[in-house]
Amino acid sequence: MPDIAGKLFPNLTTLIVQLLSTGVLLLIFKKFLWKNVMEYFAKRADYIESTINEAKEMNEKASANLETAEKEAREAASKYREILDQAKDDGQKVKQQIIDQANEEARAKIEQAQKEIETEKKQAQADMKQEIVDVAIEVATKVMNKEMNEEINKGLVEEFVDDVVN
Repeated sequence: MPDIAGKLFPNLTTLIVQLLSTGVLLLIFKKFLWKNVMEYFAKRADYIESTINEAKEMNEKASANLETAEKEAREAASKYREILDQAKDDGQKVKQQIIDQANEEARAKIEQAQKEIETEKKQAQADMKQEIVDVAIEVATKVMNKEMNEEINKGLVEEFVDDVVN
């Protein structure tokens, strides 16, 4: 039967040799490679950290740019609304000016027409008065069949016409 207990436990000399060779390898590693490996890990950590910081900075810049763009968009929209409101106000003012001017012109034409009507009315009254005077003088002359002083006749007739007209 084979010796199972001897195979389960390693040989003491083999164990010591293996431990010594591992220690020697560690010393050689520490003497020649440890510094380089640590520098590599430090550089790698710095690179990762700088990449993370750059990403954060880019994210902050993007956020700032987004805020700036949103602010500019709000300002542009506000300016657009102001321009529209100003255009509406200007349009209303021009419309009101045109309406006021048209009303003023219509008022002036109406006044002018009323003045012309009044003048025509006075002229017609004067013409009618003169016609009545002339007819009355002619009738009076024919009725009396005598000649009177033309001035006296005219005065009497004008007085008569004034009484009739007024």
